[in-house]
Amino acid sequence: MNDLSAYMQPTQLCDFDTSRAVRDKAAELDKDSPDAQETYRRLCSFVKELPYGLEDWDLRASETLAKAWGMCCGKTNLLVALCRACGIPARYRVFRIRAESKLLTWIAEQQGAGVFGAPPPEQDHLDCEAFVSGLWAVFDPSRDTGMERGLLKLSIPLEREIVGGPDGREEVLLLDTIDGWARRRQENRRFKEEREALFEVMNRHLDRLRDIGREG
Repeated sequence: MNDLSAYMQPTQLCDFDTSRAVRDKAAELDKDSPDAQETYRRLCSFVKELPYGLEDWDLRASETLAKAWGMCCGKTNLLVALCRACGIPARYRVFRIRAESKLLTWIAEQQGAGVFGAPPPEQDHLDCEAFVSGLWAVFDPSRDTGMERGLLKLSIPLEREIVGGPDGREEVLLLDTIDGWARRRQENRRFKEEREALFEVMNRHLDRLRDIGREG
């Protein structure tokens, strides 16, 4: 691939150009790295271990870094921003996955009430793809290790199933920016009223899931 310039640019949400904090974190993680592969590994590891939690879709990378947790969209956007700040071309992969029904069922059972309603059959998901050593390398930074350990202890699968198109093939949208997509997704989000209260409830149970992952 000859022209990677589109995957190096800042945007309003991928704001490494205007955020000193994002650039400083990128420089810290890149320090003394022998090559781009090692830098990418460090960036992926850092973003992955930020706790996963539900939030809005249209957050800037600097906002996710400042609060040190995020959803798949926010964490992926931060990873892309850090990559670009380190000179590594990176882009977004957007696709649909089967709803994580077992996880949602567990949360509903903990809550003891049907405040969330029936889960949708599908949901949007994002991850990152960076161009390293001549190849595109995919990484999903959304789930932190503590969350994954909790899921395994509850026998909830870690695998995500990508929803296929009419011909059965996986449909993945590759984007150099998610600014427009994230804002449209935010406008059409499932929970619009009292969403912050719902986020608080859901995230409290996700913290409990991490506690389970640390037990015994």
